[in-house]
Amino acid sequence: MKINTKLRFSPFIHVAPSLPCTIVVLIIAILPQLILLGIYKDFKALIVIATAVFASVSAEIVDSFVQKKITVGFVSAVLEGLIIGMFLPEVYPPVLVFFVVAFSLFVVKYCFGGLASSWANPAACTIIIAWFAGSLFFPDFLLSAEMLESGNPASFLFSSNTIPLNEKSNIVSNFLNSHILSHFGFVLPEGYTTLFWDNHSLIPAFRFNLLTLIASIFLASLSMIDMLIPVCYFTVYAVLVRIFSLQPFTGITGQGDILLALLTSGTLFCGFFMLSWYGTTPMSVPGKIIYGILAGFFAFVTSGAGTSPTGAVFTVLLVNTVSPIIQLFEDKCYNIYKSLTLKTRLEHER
Repeated sequence: MKINTKLRFSPFIHVAPSLPCTIVVLIIAILPQLILLGIYKDFKALIVIATAVFASVSAEIVDSFVQKKITVGFVSAVLEGLIIGMFLPEVYPPVLVFFVVAFSLFVVKYCFGGLASSWANPAACTIIIAWFAGSLFFPDFLLSAEMLESGNPASFLFSSNTIPLNEKSNIVSNFLNSHILSHFGFVLPEGYTTLFWDNHSLIPAFRFNLLTLIASIFLASLSMIDMLIPVCYFTVYAVLVRIFSLQPFTGITGQGDILLALLTSGTLFCGFFMLSWYGTTPMSVPGKIIYGILAGFFAFVTSGAGTSPTGAVFTVLLVNTVSPIIQLFEDKCYNIYKSLTLKTRLEHER
C-alpha cells in the first residue's frame, strides 16, 4: 500500500498567535496613525518616529555584535522604535533622538537582556531617559489649579484654545448626541470629539485616540493582546479620577472628568501597546488583575486628572518594578499547588 507523505517547513500548530506574527500585527495596527500624520502633513513627527526606529534597529545590531549572538529581534526593534517615536514630541531634534534612543536601548538591552528578558519595558525606559535629556521639548501639564478649581477643566482647555477644537467637532457631537447617545441616556459635551480625533498634541501617541481604540478591538479579536490588564488599568484609573481628582481643589467628590483623563496623556496608547510588554507582566489571572489595579493607581499618582506629558510612561515603569514581586508570589503559589497535587496523587495511588 502506498503511503503519501507530505513534508512541511512548519509542522507545528500554534494554539495562539506566534510572537513574530503578533509583533508584525502590532506594527500594522500603529500604521494608520502614521498615515494620518502624513495626510495632515505633520512631517516633523514622522521624521522623529523614523529616526527612533532607525536608532532602535541600530541598537539591536550593535548589541548582537557586542554580545556575539545572532539577533532575531529586528522586528521587535522596529516596534520598540515606533512606540518610542510616538511618545516623543515632534519638536525633539532628530539628531538628539537618534543618540538618546540608540544609547538608551543599547544600555537596557545589554544590562537587562532583549525581548522578554528585561523586567522593565525598554521603550518606557528610553522615553523617560529622552525626557530627562530634553525635558524642554516636552509639553507641560495643560491643567492648572485654576482649571481644576472651576470644576470643569475640559471647558477651560477648549475655550482657551489650549486644545484646539476641530472644525467639525460640534457637528459630530450633535450627530452622536441626537442619533446614538440619546438612546442610552448619555450626552457628549461639545469639544470632546476633538479628544477622540486629532487633539493637535505635540506627542503623536496622544492625538488619534479613536484609531487606538479601533486598533485595540482589532488586536483583541485576533487574540494578539490580553485585555485583562488594560481593562483593570483603565477601570481603576477612571474610578480614582471620578471620585478624587477634583476633591483637593473644590472639595467635591465624584465629579472628575473620566474622558479627559483617558483621552489625554497617551493613556489609551500606553495601556494597549506598552503596559503588557513581553516579560514584564505576571502570568496568572490574579497576578494580572493585581498588576492592572496597581497600574491604575500609579496612573492617578503620575497623571492626575490628565494632560500629563509623561505620566503614562512613568506608570509603566513604576508597575514594572512591582511585577517581579508579583511573579515571585506566583512561583511560590505554583510550587505549593504542585506539591499538594503531587501529595494527593501519591495518597490515591497507595
